[in-house]
Amino acid sequence: MKQNISINRFDGRGITLEQLRAFVFVATHGGFAKAGEELGRTQSTLSFSIKRLEDDIGCRLIDRRQGHIIGLTNEGKHLLPAAKEILSRIAQALQLVKKYQLRSKIALGVPNDFSITKLHKAISWCLVEHPELKIEITAASSPVLSALLEKQQLDMAITKEIAGRPINTNNKNILFTESLHWVASEILYFSELQEIPLVIFPKGCVIHQYAIKTLEHVNKPYFFAYVSSSFENIRSAIVHGLGIGLLPRSALNDDQCVLSSEHGVPSVPAIQLVLQVAAQSDLHTLFADYLRRSLSE
Repeated sequence: MKQNISINRFDGRGITLEQLRAFVFVATHGGFAKAGEELGRTQSTLSFSIKRLEDDIGCRLIDRRQGHIIGLTNEGKHLLPAAKEILSRIAQALQLVKKYQLRSKIALGVPNDFSITKLHKAISWCLVEHPELKIEITAASSPVLSALLEKQQLDMAITKEIAGRPINTNNKNILFTESLHWVASEILYFSELQEIPLVIFPKGCVIHQYAIKTLEHVNKPYFFAYVSSSFENIRSAIVHGLGIGLLPRSALNDDQCVLSSEHGVPSVPAIQLVLQVAAQSDLHTLFADYLRRSLSE
């Protein structure tokens, strides 16, 4: 009887949106590391938020064994859909309240050395929902976009970075993360090639940087068979057999052969698209949130 009285009196006043967000991201991403990358939070911060949430509710939500997440408890499984609904409704309510702010102009930089079809769709949806918003888009390589952002010639820019590095600034938001893959026009074995004919983006691109770094780490000679800052040119060169390239998962199609460890290719890190904002404002914050939600859906 005492337990029922305690439960009935609990009104959830001590629970914060940050705690619910930490729980949802850890539960849906299967661990603290991935959730931390997406939220730009340290694992210890997320762990503390969830521990406070469990203390406030009075039960465990995540089953941990020797520091590893096994899964959700029954209580966690019941809470997860409700927590998602709460966060979604809060985001929708804030969007409606502040929707009038999306009436200005945004100078946005997007990478031309990355497959951004999903991004184009998200921007298109945003313009339909906010017809008074004007978005001026500049497509260029990530190094060029970063330079334009520093010169304040852009309000916001989407650039590529190697995944796994913590985002410790409020001016950056991770939009999404993708794995990288070695691809060619046909099955090739690295051990049978004296030199790797690289189809690659120019120097300054992180994919260029890690392709070179990875090959030099395994002492594999290479040469630049084709260099271009255009994503479509890179993909076309690979398909037509000009060399081997390194592409994100979203760029893979039936015209390419994906090489794996069975073909002797070295492993490479994942890539992430990051939205950088020159100056924080309500308009930029709302637009960044819109892009992040649209791309995650």
